Amino acid sequence: MTMDIVLLRKSFERAKAENGGTTALGLAFYKRLFEKYPSVKPLFHTPPEDQHKKLMASLGAIVAGVEQPDRLLPYLHAMGVRHLKYKTENAHYAAVGENLMAVLADHLSKEGEWTTPMAETWEAAIGVVAKTMIEASDNPDAFKEELATFGYQADGFKKNDAEPWRQLEVAAPK
Repeated sequence: MTMDIVLLRKSFERAKAENGGTTALGLAFYKRLFEKYPSVKPLFHTPPEDQHKKLMASLGAIVAGVEQPDRLLPYLHAMGVRHLKYKTENAHYAAVGENLMAVLADHLSKEGEWTTPMAETWEAAIGVVAKTMIEASDNPDAFKEELATFGYQADGFKKNDAEPWRQLEVAAPK
């Protein structure tokens, strides 16, 4: 499975511009997630109307940083460690990935086309993100030094920042 970075970025730009943009995409994500995987709903303490903003900001940061692994990996490691606080289990990553693929396909099919190369690219990207986050959540102590270097606390949250899901520019090493 290959990841076409140009296609990843173009399709995310389309997602932001088409069919109600990232608000519609994010809300559809949580609606479907809670319908298809009701056991995860209690893990969320923020209403979907607010939670979708965090998801879309994180997704935007990941897409923007895909060619900067030296900055993206610490961001994803911090996110994986941070999700321990939310009681995220490894099996949840597959549910989130499946759900994101489904809502992206639906979202991009309404005003345009969802192609096999797009599906393969997004599946590869989601797989890398999940693998990287799981790696950190399974062994958070192994990433403490890296997280500190990039301004994160040992729990994956940014020091003096209530919004660690923001763009990668804030995650540059000190």
